[in-house]
Amino acid sequence: MHHGSYIHIRSFLAQINTDLIQHEGNPRYDKFDKTIFAKLMKEQTELKAYYDSFPNIDDAMDDVGPNIKKAKEFTESILRKLPSGDVNDRDTLCHVLKILLGTEYQECLFYDSENGINLHDASLNLADINSQDRPFVLKLSSSEGLGDRNNVQTEQDDFELVQILTNVIEQKHSHPVIEDIIERLSNVHDVNKEDIVIKTVYVGTFDIVYTVMDLPINIIKSLFKLGTKLKKQFKKFVSAKIHPLLYRPSFDIAYFDNRGNKSFPSIPETHAVGPPGRTKVYNTPSGWTRYGLKVLGKYTNNYWLDPFQHPENWYRAFHGTGRATIEDFGGEDQSFEKQYACVDALSSIYLNEFRKARVDAYGEGVYCSPNPQFPEQGYVQRVPLDTQKGSKGFKCMLQVAVNPDGVKCTAHDDIWVVPNPKDIRPYGILIKEA
Repeated sequence: MHHGSYIHIRSFLAQINTDLIQHEGNPRYDKFDKTIFAKLMKEQTELKAYYDSFPNIDDAMDDVGPNIKKAKEFTESILRKLPSGDVNDRDTLCHVLKILLGTEYQECLFYDSENGINLHDASLNLADINSQDRPFVLKLSSSEGLGDRNNVQTEQDDFELVQILTNVIEQKHSHPVIEDIIERLSNVHDVNKEDIVIKTVYVGTFDIVYTVMDLPINIIKSLFKLGTKLKKQFKKFVSAKIHPLLYRPSFDIAYFDNRGNKSFPSIPETHAVGPPGRTKVYNTPSGWTRYGLKVLGKYTNNYWLDPFQHPENWYRAFHGTGRATIEDFGGEDQSFEKQYACVDALSSIYLNEFRKARVDAYGEGVYCSPNPQFPEQGYVQRVPLDTQKGSKGFKCMLQVAVNPDGVKCTAHDDIWVVPNPKDIRPYGILIKEA
């Protein structure tokens, strides 16, 4: 996100910090430990930047607007001809992405923002490609009317509630406001209350991040009415956002950054990356070709990625684009072809329902590896593609940066877990001929 995205929340939290100094000794303020406050301020800023970047549902569900029409025509111009089969040809990568993300119920669109088409680019959310955890964001002007809260007077009241609810959610405890929100959301989505999971809350407005478990195709179709239903349930409704991969992924061709393009030689290199005293080894992905994503300037600074080996660099890792077996398709009565497992797993989400990850031995989160060879051992599948040079197979995975303060290095040296999606950032798409 650009720096401007932080202005409101930073000024709001800064005002609270000023109040804390001015009112020391007042019981209302003593409960704020300043160390905890600083940590919460940082977390709230990061949460707002990450989730506010999601597209508004009305924009995401637009099916007839001029931008959608242009994007469909542009996508057709790319996909109607056979790809060259050369991994250095961008059109080959577009065909692979289309197979990975497109289904009978979900098209994958490409567009070029430099030619005046304006859609939401989903490139930064590709780390969620094989995750069932694709949240909604409900934005309210305040928490008034939720649970027993009938006297909300200031934004500070909501800030204090966010602090309380954050602890409640982390500890999986009950709270009247959480129970009320779940009740209302279950009515909106027409599911059992047990299927609504509140992931987090944050301030700026009063914002609720939640997921719907076992999200079936009929609910995907009902997203067109979601805004209207939410307005009826929540009087303080402002807007609703959805995960960029939930309905129709779109990718800005202009979002590829030539500065990040690179063909890695067959002989791997190793580099030390990360904070001094806490560096991790970065193993280059030998034999792969990388398409850089235009991520510089999207966050408060570029040090997480550039310049290379800056002390604030995040760790480098790799994320597979899919792993599936017949269990992912709801049973043996459904059709299944081994070679298409990695792509049909995504189709299955929309044909049937989201399913909990089968492999979560190290806890919930996004799994990645510091070893570029490890994802190929079952997490990166071969994608068959007809090309101008005949039938070929390609492999595709993501190169990601991982926050040193937000990653769990497991007992298995090749497996890392990132519990919070804001702590993993794709910055390149890797492709090679299988």
